[in-house]
Amino acid sequence: MENLDTGSLKINLKQNGNKVTMTWEGESDSRNPMIILTPYFDNLLPELNEKELIIDYTQLKYMNSSTVAPIIQFVKKIDNFQINTIILYDGNSKWQTASFKALQTLSAKMKYITVKGKTP
Repeated sequence: MENLDTGSLKINLKQNGNKVTMTWEGESDSRNPMIILTPYFDNLLPELNEKELIIDYTQLKYMNSSTVAPIIQFVKKIDNFQINTIILYDGNSKWQTASFKALQTLSAKMKYITVKGKTP
């Protein structure tokens, strides 16, 4: 499993036994993040098979609206792969709460995805 570093955005992966934590840091401000994120996620999916995944966005400082589509695509694929996943966002951040509201609504219909606002 490889990390991703675009300069402004870093996605760090840490595996501990059967659990993988994916931490997003920095800013996702690309006009078309799908070009980078979709192939990265597609290569990662087979490696996540039969693992539990935590996706932590709490360290993400900024995400433009163009980033939402590849995240939603990835989450749908994770659910199809039957990977138990918890998605964490900063519940004290207004922009994160607004950005992840749609994903929270969508995940209610998914079997393997849980979205939670994390507060200290």
